[in-house]
Amino acid sequence: MKFNKIRKCNAGRKSTAALTFACLSGLTALGLTACSDNELDSTNSGQNGAAVTFQVTTADKQAQQAAKANPALAMTRAGFAEQLKMQGLTPEDLATRKIDIPGNSKYCLIESTVAGIDDDLTNANAVGTRAKVTTSATLGKFSAIAYRGTSATSISTTPWFYNAEVNANGTLANTQVWSWGEPYARFYAVYPQVTTSYSKLTLAPSTNASTPYVNIEVEPGVQNQKDLMTACSGETPIHYATLGTAPAVPLQFQHAMTAIRFKIGDRLSGTHKITKIEIVGAKSKGKFTLPSSVQATSGASFNSAWSDVSTPATFTLDGISVNTSGHVNETIVGKDNDNFTFYMIPQSAAGIKVKVYFDNQASPAIVAPFTGTWKAGTTKTYALSQSATNLKYTFTATSGTVATSDDGATTTYQVTSYVDDDSQHRQVKWKVVGYDADGDGNFSMSEKPAWLRSLDGEGGTSTNDVESHTATFNTNERNLLKERNEAMQKTTAVSNYNLSNSSGASAIQNTANCYVIDAPGTYRIPLVYGNAIKNGSNNTSAYKTTATGGFVPGYTEELTLDNFLDHNDHKITSPYINVQNATRPATQAEVIWSDVSGVVTNATVTGSGQSSFLEFKVNKNQLVNGNAVIAVKNASGTVMWSWHLWFTPKSSLDKIAMTSAGKTYNFTADNLGWKYTSWWGGTKDRTVVVKLEQQAEFGTKKEATVTLTQKKGKDERIGYGNIYQWGRKDPMPGTSTLYPAGYSYNGSGYVTVSDQESEYNKPANKALMESRTIGLSIQKPGEMLPKVGGGKLSWFYKQYINLWSTDNNKFDGSVRDGKKTIYDPSPVGFKVPDAYAFEGFTTTGAEWNNGYTLIADNNKDIYFQAGGARLGKNGSIAALGTTGLYWQSVPKLDGGKPGYGYRTALSKGSIRTINRPSDDDMGSYANAYGVRPVAE
Repeated sequence: MKFNKIRKCNAGRKSTAALTFACLSGLTALGLTACSDNELDSTNSGQNGAAVTFQVTTADKQAQQAAKANPALAMTRAGFAEQLKMQGLTPEDLATRKIDIPGNSKYCLIESTVAGIDDDLTNANAVGTRAKVTTSATLGKFSAIAYRGTSATSISTTPWFYNAEVNANGTLANTQVWSWGEPYARFYAVYPQVTTSYSKLTLAPSTNASTPYVNIEVEPGVQNQKDLMTACSGETPIHYATLGTAPAVPLQFQHAMTAIRFKIGDRLSGTHKITKIEIVGAKSKGKFTLPSSVQATSGASFNSAWSDVSTPATFTLDGISVNTSGHVNETIVGKDNDNFTFYMIPQSAAGIKVKVYFDNQASPAIVAPFTGTWKAGTTKTYALSQSATNLKYTFTATSGTVATSDDGATTTYQVTSYVDDDSQHRQVKWKVVGYDADGDGNFSMSEKPAWLRSLDGEGGTSTNDVESHTATFNTNERNLLKERNEAMQKTTAVSNYNLSNSSGASAIQNTANCYVIDAPGTYRIPLVYGNAIKNGSNNTSAYKTTATGGFVPGYTEELTLDNFLDHNDHKITSPYINVQNATRPATQAEVIWSDVSGVVTNATVTGSGQSSFLEFKVNKNQLVNGNAVIAVKNASGTVMWSWHLWFTPKSSLDKIAMTSAGKTYNFTADNLGWKYTSWWGGTKDRTVVVKLEQQAEFGTKKEATVTLTQKKGKDERIGYGNIYQWGRKDPMPGTSTLYPAGYSYNGSGYVTVSDQESEYNKPANKALMESRTIGLSIQKPGEMLPKVGGGKLSWFYKQYINLWSTDNNKFDGSVRDGKKTIYDPSPVGFKVPDAYAFEGFTTTGAEWNNGYTLIADNNKDIYFQAGGARLGKNGSIAALGTTGLYWQSVPKLDGGKPGYGYRTALSKGSIRTINRPSDDDMGSYANAYGVRPVAE
C-alpha cells in the first residue's frame, strides 16, 4: 500500500470522528501510521511515508554484550582493553588508588573505578530502584533533534525538528515522516527530556543549533541530581532508501556524567555512625556538546565534549545513619531508599574534597582530597577505610579430600580469611581469580575445566574465620562398552555392502575368514575360500605350497600339506567355492551360532559361480559387540564353508607396534573375536588448582591456592574372546550363552582311540582315526573336535604343520613372517603371528586388569585380554580372566611327538613365551586358545 493511499483514506473521513478513528485503527494494525502536518512540507508528498522511530540502547550495555559474544577475548587484557575502547576508556582509567588524608594517618580513601554507570548494587537485599541509574530498560522520555538533506554531504544546519518529545519505546510523541526529497538525516538525543519546567537542563537555541549542545547545572542535593545521557545516530547519515520502509535509526545513549559513590571499606575504627557526606568544591555548571560519533575515537576522551565547566559548589548526601563497623563493602545509601549516587560533571578532581560527618557532629570527622580526573561514563567508588599501618591480614586455604568419580561428587575445602588490628577482628571476603587445569602454572578464568561443575560461591560473608566450601564435579566415569555399542548402532546403515571391498563396492578385492562389522544394514560376502583372493587376483599361495618335508623320526607321513582341502577333502583348485563345487554348489545359508541374539537375519545365497555371494542383514537394535559364525550349505545341507562375523568398531583392528626379536609386529588392538560384557575406563585422575585472592584494600593482595582432585572412574575390563583349535579357521565361542546354540564339544561322536599300539592298529580303529579330516572340520564349524588318540595329539589324523603358515616345514619356529593360509582365522590384512612375536614381551611397567596392559613401541599401551581356553579333553572353558593363552602359527615337537603348537601364556606376574626346546608352554592342537593377529 503506497502512502498516498493512506492520506486518501484519512482525508476521505474528516466529517465523522468515529469513522476517522476506525480508519486509523485499521492502519495501525497494518503497521502503518496516519498522516501528519509534516507530510505537507514536501514538494512531492505522494512519495513520503514511513514514520521516524528510534532503536534505543546504552553504550555500556553494548560493551558488556560484546564481551559476552566473545568470552574468550573478554578474558584477555587485549580483549578487556577493546571493551573499554568502546566506551572511550583505557585499563589505566580503572586503576585502584589509595588516597591518603593529610594530617590524618588513621583514615584513607580507596578509589576504584568501573566502566559505565554501575547499576549493580553491592548491598544484600538492596532495593533495585534506589540507584536511579538509567539503562535502556529504564529510560524514560527524552528529547530528539534532527537535521536532513538531499544527500549525505548536504545535511542542512537548520533543524528538521528540534527538542521533539520521544517516548521510551523510541516513537515520537508527534509523528515525523521521512521525506523522499530529503532522504538523508542525522539525529541527536538528550535524556532526561528537556522541558521549560526544569531550568537546570537546557538546550542550545534552535536558531543556533547547527552543533547542538546542552547546559546543565548539578543540583546540590544528591536526591535531585540527573543522570545526563546523550546519543547520536553516528557520523554517517541515516538513509531513507526504500520508499515506504523506514530505516532503522539507532540511538546508543552514553552517560555524560561521572557517578560518585561511597562505601564502608576496611573497618573504620570505633562504632560511629556516618550521618552526612559532602563533596566540596566540585564545579556545578557545564556545557556538553553532543558528539557526532557514537564513541570517542583515536584515543580522544569523551570528556572533551565538556566545556565552560565552572561554579564550584557543595553537594550533599544527608539524612543517613551508617555504622562504621560491621558493614564492610556496603554502599552508603540515604534514608527511605532515596538516591545514593552523586552525578557530577566530568572534571579534574584536584582541589575537590570529601567531608564525612560522624554522629551528627557539626565538624567533619574525615576531610579527604580527591585526585585524578572524573571521566564521563564511569563510576567512582570511594571506600572510607582505616589506614593499613595496624592491619594484619591472614589468608590461607586447605585443599579437600579427593572426590569420587560419581556425577555430582563433591569435596570440601577450607579458607581462612580475616584481618586484625588493635581493636577489632573481622572476616575478609575473597574471590576466585584463576584456574590452572593443565598444570603449567598459569592461571586464568578461562581455564576453568568443564568437569568442575561448580564452586559454592566466594567467601568471607560469615562470622567464622575458617569457612568450608564445596566443589562439585561432573562424572569422571566412562562406560566404554555402552559407547562402543551406541556408536555402532548410530552409524549410518549400509546397503548390499560387499565386505571383501574396502568401500563396499561390488568388486571382490580381498577376502578372509573373518569380517569386522560396525554398522547395521545388509551385507554380502563372496563365496571364496579364506584369503584366496588378494588385491583382486587369485592368491594361490594361500592354498598351495612348494615346500616339502615336515618328517618326524618314527613317523612315515609327510606333515606338510601341499594343496589345501575343501569340505570334501578335495584339493582346492579354484578360489571360488561354487566353481570348485560346480555340480553341487552352495545354495543356502545358516547362522551356526551367535553370542548376540537376533543380530543376523535373512541369510541367503545369491548368484552363481564366481558371482556367488552370501547375503544377510545386521539389525540395528541388536547390533552390539559380539560374534556370529555363518555358513553356506549345498542342497543336501552339508556345510561347505563358514565365516566369522565380528561386531566391533574398526578400531579393534588398529595397529599397535611391538618390537620383538629384532622385528616390529603390528598387533591388532583386541584379541580376535573379543566381546566385552563390561568395560569401564578411559579416564584418569584429574586436578585443577584454583587461585583465590583476599579482597584486602591495602597493599599487595594475599593469594592462596586450593587443589581440587577427582578420582578416575572404575577401570573394569570383563569379557571373552573367540578361541581356536590350532590350524582351524572356525572359532569356538568363549561363552556358553548362544543364540542360536550351534556349538558343541563332540567327544562322543568321534571316539578317541586308546594310545595302546595294539588298539590303534586295529583296522576298525584306524579307519575311525582316519575319518578325522580337515574336510570334517569344515563341515562342522560349530563343533570342537577332541584329539584323535592313538599317538595322534591333534584334532585331525594328519598332523599337518603348515595349516596357518603355507610354507612352514619346520618344528623349531624358525620360519618367520609365514604366508597367510585359507585356514587362517584373521581378518583381511592380518594373520596369526609367528613364534617370535611374543618373545620380547615384559611385565616392566605393565598393569594387570583381567589381562595385561603392556608398554608397546613409542610408549603406547596395548592390552592383551586374559581370554582363557577351551580344554581339548572336554571342551570346558578354563582360566578366563586369569590367563591369556595365544597361539602362534607354527608347530612344536614335544618329546619327539608332533601335534603341538607354539603358544604364549600371560598371567598376573608372568609372561611365558616359547623359544626353548624343552619349555613346557606348548599345547596340543586339540586345545582351543586365543589368537592375537598381526598385520601381514
